[in-house]
Amino acid sequence: MADVKKVSETVVRAPVQDATKVTANRETPPAKKVLDETSTLGKLADDVKPAAPPSNADGDFASSGPVWWVGLNNDQTQNLEAVLGAGGALLATATGPLWPFVGAAIGAAVGYIELVNKFGGSNGVDINGVVGTEGLIVTPRVGKVYADLIQAARMVVSGRTIVDFLIIASADVPALGATLGIPVVASVLTLLEAGNPLGWALSGALGFAIDKLEAAPDPNQHGHIWANRDTPAQWESFILAQVAAGNKVSLLSWQGLFSAQNGGGNDVYANRPQVGDWETWTLIDNTDGTVSFESFNGNYLSAQLGGGTALYVNRTTIGTWEKFYLVNLPDGKVALKTHDLGKFVSVQQ
Repeated sequence: MADVKKVSETVVRAPVQDATKVTANRETPPAKKVLDETSTLGKLADDVKPAAPPSNADGDFASSGPVWWVGLNNDQTQNLEAVLGAGGALLATATGPLWPFVGAAIGAAVGYIELVNKFGGSNGVDINGVVGTEGLIVTPRVGKVYADLIQAARMVVSGRTIVDFLIIASADVPALGATLGIPVVASVLTLLEAGNPLGWALSGALGFAIDKLEAAPDPNQHGHIWANRDTPAQWESFILAQVAAGNKVSLLSWQGLFSAQNGGGNDVYANRPQVGDWETWTLIDNTDGTVSFESFNGNYLSAQLGGGTALYVNRTTIGTWEKFYLVNLPDGKVALKTHDLGKFVSVQQ
């Protein structure tokens, strides 16, 4: 593996191994305490979220430093393209000097925003952004993500995408990583900044004893993705964010980002700490209530046998194995449920 630069400057890659996935224990082992703790910072984030301003014809707006939030009801969401085409109207007035950034970010994501609204039951959306980063976090109207972003902004960090921004902030403040449910990926980033290769960093972050006399561990021993859970819990909860214009998204798990090895065509793991081509997916609306995820080189995320076993990214057309129901969770995260067997996608050790 090449020397690792500062993680905020490059995308870390690791050699791809041909190791076969080992069958995971279907009973979830006791999670480490750090994965279950309720952090003081998380409670504080809920307390500091400012109340939404009075409704206007185009949407509600609030900001704190570089972090901004727009709340839209269903009618406003469906009329968003027309509002932008008219120059933003009252929303442009409400955002003031931030409008060039807010308007550009929303304009690059209109289709994605409408898709989130559709799969959220057409009840409107919360649009969360950070000036200086690419992409948005768009959720049905649950409110919490904005507060977490404010906490991240106070750490005075930067990142190329909004997901990188969250990971870097969580690496600086572990309590924030616990609040967001991404303590492992945040620890990996910290260790990589110190010069540790990805395999060592990931193993160390997971608390495994490492024999320094042996070869560096394969990072893909961790972050296996399965579709074998009946209900969504922490391992089945993901941060879904738009990271580039259109429907380009990333999925962030407790261990790391969903990464299509070699850009697609074979295996997929959820263990990378930064968004790059392998970690960027095109979210596709199948118009039947399901979505699909297309990798960088045109392969689709696939639940083998329709669920109950491992996921790969090795199909070039969309069948039922490549279809997932997008389940919105109360904290602004999402879960993925397979089309055929109704099993939830899970990132396990």
